Amino acid sequence: MNGNYDEIKIHLPQKADYLGFIRLSVSGLASKMGFDIDTIEDIKVAVSEVCSRLISQGSEACADFDITFQLYDWGIRAILSVQNHDGRDIFEGESGDFAKAIISTLMDEFEVSDDQNCIITMGKKLGD
Repeated sequence: MNGNYDEIKIHLPQKADYLGFIRLSVSGLASKMGFDIDTIEDIKVAVSEVCSRLISQGSEACADFDITFQLYDWGIRAILSVQNHDGRDIFEGESGDFAKAIISTLMDEFEVSDDQNCIITMGKKLGD
């Protein structure tokens, strides 16, 4: 699922105040790419869930995060990253398992890196 793509980067504070902005941005990008309304909603739900979890895990050490949208001919990929945050606690417990299951169902690609930096990658193909 690689190839040439356009890339849009957004750097945001870890504040719930910006969730609406994120949802509007991902909706506009997915619409521009030609996704149908139901798929756009699925992508918004998945991205919003991850952002909400990142925001709820926020601390002074990681006061902001980045979202990179890669727009391919085949679909869209969203990469969310937080520096100096290992990411394992974002999907802990029963609610975390449920969230991962929902996101995995809504998206074609879903991966969580639990390295020194938290990187969550989600992708959706056009036509699926």
